[in-house]
Amino acid sequence: MRNLLILMFAAALAGCSGEEAGAKNVLQLGGIVDRTGDIANPNWYSAIAMAQDQMNVALDRGGYKDLAFDIALRDSKNTRSLAISLAQELVAGGAKALVLDSSPNTEGVASLIYDPDPAKRLGVPTVSMAASSPFLNNRDDRSEDPLVRAARRDEEGWVFRTSMSALPQTRVIMNILMRKGIADKDHLKISVLGTKNAFGVGYVSALAAAAAEAARPHDAHPPVIEGIFYVPSGPGGVPTDYNFADELNRLADDVTELTDEEGNTIGEAARRSPPDVIIDATNSGHNINVTKNYSAAIPLLHHDTFRRAQVIEGLGGAADGQEGTSPVLFEPGPSGEAFVHALGVAGAVEVGAFDAVAYDAAAVLMLASLVASAKLDDPTDVAPAQIRDALMEINEPSGAVVRPGEAGFAEAIARIARGEPINYEGASGSCDFDPQGDVLMKVAHWTIEQRSFRDIAIFDCVQPRCPLFRHR
Repeated sequence: MRNLLILMFAAALAGCSGEEAGAKNVLQLGGIVDRTGDIANPNWYSAIAMAQDQMNVALDRGGYKDLAFDIALRDSKNTRSLAISLAQELVAGGAKALVLDSSPNTEGVASLIYDPDPAKRLGVPTVSMAASSPFLNNRDDRSEDPLVRAARRDEEGWVFRTSMSALPQTRVIMNILMRKGIADKDHLKISVLGTKNAFGVGYVSALAAAAAEAARPHDAHPPVIEGIFYVPSGPGGVPTDYNFADELNRLADDVTELTDEEGNTIGEAARRSPPDVIIDATNSGHNINVTKNYSAAIPLLHHDTFRRAQVIEGLGGAADGQEGTSPVLFEPGPSGEAFVHALGVAGAVEVGAFDAVAYDAAAVLMLASLVASAKLDDPTDVAPAQIRDALMEINEPSGAVVRPGEAGFAEAIARIARGEPINYEGASGSCDFDPQGDVLMKVAHWTIEQRSFRDIAIFDCVQPRCPLFRHR
């Protein structure tokens, strides 16, 4: 299906002037998504391309303003400096909005939006599909670096995420620990192995907040959250075959290391005791070796980067029994099922973490572009700021529900053309952006059985405190 659609639109787009029959008005978007780095998932490119192809089929069949989308995809290699340069290149080439991947890359690209030199500012909306740092979209951020602070606060509203902040997911961690009887301990200590960047340090911050929320009022000792951090990539970063022996020993020992808001070690806590649970919040390219080299008797839980087929392939039989959390792979019901079916037809591998979120990142940008350009004779004249504003208009509660896929997009196009509101219900969830540009969704507690991921329970993090939604 993918090759057929590429051929069809290549014939429509290539070598045509604006006056020739079959010519298309091409609205250029961009995608900066890891394909070969340490968080890469083989389905992400496929999911974004599938959303583009489905939308273009719907536009072509409806004859809508001779419009077609072109999402130019670039490999970020999960490297912040590369993501920044690629963003500059794509926007200079005409991209009016960007799909982004990880928290560090999102933070880096967002810093361009707030460059003090107006001539250098990026000026396009971004939607991130794998950025879960709670530092992002935080209007109260106090970072010392003024560009980082501006990027995280995003006071002009350019930064959106179809991925959910880690804070609700850490509430699920506390729910799991309470169900296991671990969170009830009077001297609860949780140690986290994380990346020394916006994601890893932010995750520890979020877990500390969730643990404080869950603490019993009469507890004599508040929970202790220890962060052990490493540099995942770039100059001085660890290679994918690094064994993490030193970090794992530090996690399991009776010393509690203190760190600052940047993840730097600043001392040792007075209390000395091993942790009650260890959480692996490493990047996808590293958590295989973390698991292979982990031998402590302390329970180990994994973050969502672990939920991918490559991990099971790398661990083999040792994968069985591992457990952790992740956003649900797709929203149960017609939207999620339509996405999974189409991705399978397109020949993708087993659905993994953030596949549906990647699809929705592309879908919401295209739908917002249609809404923003509805009154324009030439939709390619739409301004990036108009697309930014329209991202808040594609989930009107009073609007007709539209879903993923060619039929769903065709209905959305028809309603937008008539000036009617729409309510996009995505493959990953409702995709309802809050005033900060964030979404909420369901979270799975999973385990690996017979080399397959199995959901143990689903928690509804659209609701406060992420109550249990379904148990196996």
